Amino acid sequence: MNHKKQIFIYRLCLVLIGLVGVAINTELKPAMFLYYTTLSNVLCILYFAFALTQSGKALNQNLKGAVTLAITVTMLIYWGVLAPYSFHMTSTLAYCGTYMVHLIVPLMTIFDWFFFDQKGRFSKKAPLYWLLIPLVYYGFTVIAAQFQIVYPLTGKHYPYFFIDANMIGWGMVAAYVLGLTLFFLFFGYGFYWLDKKLAK
Repeated sequence: MNHKKQIFIYRLCLVLIGLVGVAINTELKPAMFLYYTTLSNVLCILYFAFALTQSGKALNQNLKGAVTLAITVTMLIYWGVLAPYSFHMTSTLAYCGTYMVHLIVPLMTIFDWFFFDQKGRFSKKAPLYWLLIPLVYYGFTVIAAQFQIVYPLTGKHYPYFFIDANMIGWGMVAAYVLGLTLFFLFFGYGFYWLDKKLAK
């Protein structure tokens, strides 16, 4: 019972931090919810909010893997690619929101899988299915750009420079998308392999 209570409290904290982080980071502006960072955090919030209602019941681990991979890549791409171009924030609150959605929620999600989940339950094809999240998001951005949607942080029709065909051309975008897809796949199977190893 103590173990279940600890998990409940941990996941409740994750949900609350995620909600506060998303609220700060987006200022609750609808257009801010079009960013992958926001959507991956919302996905985590929804998943763990649902988990809180299940009273310790086993959840679909392949779905958990998709959520974990999505938010992990959010963290890696932000700190590895976007952060040098994003640190123009002027308030402590803005910094807190950024750290919540780009570092704290991702790490808490990873730790939740590492410490609390039964290992060895991912299917062999799961990493292929996990690709649907970024690929569907990319497809959405391409369609949205045709409707001249403007993203508030850039003032442009694409949310990130590496998929902005107007800025770098379709050839470079294709190279970035292919590279990121392979990165997702490689990282996904690395996650799958680690999960299997931990199960033993």
